[in-house]
Amino acid sequence: MSSDTAPLSMEVIIVGAGLCGVTTAFRLCQLGHRVHVIDKGSPNERQGGAYCPPNLTKCLDHWGLGKEIQKFTVPARAARFISLDSGEITGYLEWEEDVIYETGADYLLIGHQDLWNVMYNAAVAAGALFSFETLVTSVEAGPPRVRLSNGQIYHADMIIGADGPRSIVREAVTGETYNETPEGHCVYVATVSRNLFKHDQELYEFTAFHPERPEFNFWTGDGHHGAFFVIGGGEVVAIHLFLNEEITEGHVTEDVASDGAMVPIEALNIPGEPKLQRLLKYISELKRTRMYNRKFLEDWVDESGRLLLMSEAAYPILPYSPQSGSLQIEDAAVLTTLLAKLKTKDQIPNLLSAFHEIRQCRVETLYNKEYKAIEWFRIPPGEARNARDEALRAMMGAGRKGWDESKLKWQWEEIADVFGYHAIEAAEDWWMAWGILRERSEVADAWGNIPRPLTQSLIADCASVS
Repeated sequence: MSSDTAPLSMEVIIVGAGLCGVTTAFRLCQLGHRVHVIDKGSPNERQGGAYCPPNLTKCLDHWGLGKEIQKFTVPARAARFISLDSGEITGYLEWEEDVIYETGADYLLIGHQDLWNVMYNAAVAAGALFSFETLVTSVEAGPPRVRLSNGQIYHADMIIGADGPRSIVREAVTGETYNETPEGHCVYVATVSRNLFKHDQELYEFTAFHPERPEFNFWTGDGHHGAFFVIGGGEVVAIHLFLNEEITEGHVTEDVASDGAMVPIEALNIPGEPKLQRLLKYISELKRTRMYNRKFLEDWVDESGRLLLMSEAAYPILPYSPQSGSLQIEDAAVLTTLLAKLKTKDQIPNLLSAFHEIRQCRVETLYNKEYKAIEWFRIPPGEARNARDEALRAMMGAGRKGWDESKLKWQWEEIADVFGYHAIEAAEDWWMAWGILRERSEVADAWGNIPRPLTQSLIADCASVS
């Protein structure tokens, strides 16, 4: 486990105890900072499964958590594609072992609560203080402080907003509240023990984990799609259904659209193939998360340089997507790697600005890739869907190792550009290229604005991937 300690220790308040918040707290405490995490919710609210692709797993490995996380995971090497309408297996794509090896870490599947628990327990062991079911009512920058609903005020050297798209910290940073419009779909999430349907041999086999071909599964349909995979040591199935909200349960009005609402199965009209319908009979309720169109914020750091937005407080993340957890872990990795260099509090604004610069292109790139993948899963009947299904059948016909780079180029790009990314190295590279120079006052005025060559380079990188 990394044992580096920041030259200077500071007081940090993190608002929000999601995956990003607890991971950031863990690493900051390891660096010698004193961290208080405040969250209005409960520590046991997470449902469904989570993906741990190599770009996430390598951060955990670097921090010495690889063995701990493997207690709760199963490996993934392939994607199986199934028609949500007919149940027909339309394609199969498996990554070569040496391709995964080149990314630097394994691809794993885990329960969302299990992943959060590992990071939370690590944060507590490192010394982080947590206050759950505690509401922050205001955040101020001069000096950095938060006010709670009970009137208490806590001061810090910096405040991090990791409190989601309706962030209270965002109001202090940008002066505005959230801006969102319904996307038209909701994600319905549940887990179910495979022991419940052992008597249904077809369904039991359909959901089984096979060590010789570890896989996760995607349902493709007309305007909706889904995913399911095995977690909990192979005995629990996580189900994520991305469904048109009007078809599923009627129009979801604002007064009942709170994230995390548990919806009884009887209230839902879920379309899908016969095996999905049989599977749903063993589920009493699903957690609903409404999907929204949200914008990327221009400012992640306030004018004082002591308030920072991270994760969904700063940019949109598609819920329960393959990279949703990675974005949060990567944010924590980049920020804490930068703050490990802290020698004076005057450096804080510039290190936070560097975090924004390093992360902006990455998060926009991943969001665009994942949104394109969702559109690909939801293609309505017609020429485009026929071409997609033909490509999938060709892969399956070529065997599990069938790889057609020309027909599914985005899959290869994900391997090369997404899985190969190392957030810690990205932060270290920035420090070697710019941080040391600025620290020695050889570039820019003493810790002044970010050097223009860096900003221009990052803008050029964004343009090249958009």
